[in-house]
Amino acid sequence: MNKFSKTLVAAALLAGAGAANASIAVLGSNDSSRELYFQAYDSVQKKTYSLDLGITLAELVNNYTSETYNISRDLSSDANWTALTSVASYNPSNVQYVLAVGRSSKLFITQKEGNALPAYDAPLTTSGVATVITNHAQEINVGLENNPALNVSKLVSDTDAPKSGQWSSGANLPDDIWGTTGGSAAAVAFGQKADFWYAQSTNVTKAAGQWLLSGNTLEYKVFPVSQVPLPGAVWMFGAGLMGMLRATRRKWAVAE
Repeated sequence: MNKFSKTLVAAALLAGAGAANASIAVLGSNDSSRELYFQAYDSVQKKTYSLDLGITLAELVNNYTSETYNISRDLSSDANWTALTSVASYNPSNVQYVLAVGRSSKLFITQKEGNALPAYDAPLTTSGVATVITNHAQEINVGLENNPALNVSKLVSDTDAPKSGQWSSGANLPDDIWGTTGGSAAAVAFGQKADFWYAQSTNVTKAAGQWLLSGNTLEYKVFPVSQVPLPGAVWMFGAGLMGMLRATRRKWAVAE
């Protein structure tokens, strides 16, 4: 698979309304005709929030190796997101999220940080998974107006009409692609970073950046590496060792 130079950088900042189409682009014979979707599922409310990010498969292919390609979306002004998160029963610990786009034998998909794509997803069945992703996007589009001038999001319940974009009921779902709702490798917990994988036929590559849903913000970027603090025992051992060295030096000085 061809590697794109990290010097070919295209920075994207998607914030506020008007950045996405009213329905997710899912039809067409090129990578510019498919768009990335984001979903968050509250397992207690049994509700699925969906958002068309307006980012094409072609854009992702051109930028996934870049360390300066950034995406940010503030969800706080979205009525559907507010409807999900403002109720008394809302708890972020009950929320999982995914992002996906696919066409033919290409796809981008989230995974829990540090996990590799499972064998049943890619590379052996990349084309099949891309088809399921596309079919699920079409289900999210049910009831949405196809008007590029509108920003889109959607909130559906498990009890709403089947195949209207639910995470956990119906056919072409994240569960079908990635496993069970509770144990799916691609279903990332709220507040945890998600690796982003690009699969093309039998080639699988992890993108330079990661996704993170935290608070009311969804973002993609290269996050700073967390500094792991040394255990207290290490500091105590170091202090003791220095004390022994100082005592030894004093003993040698007296002997001289």
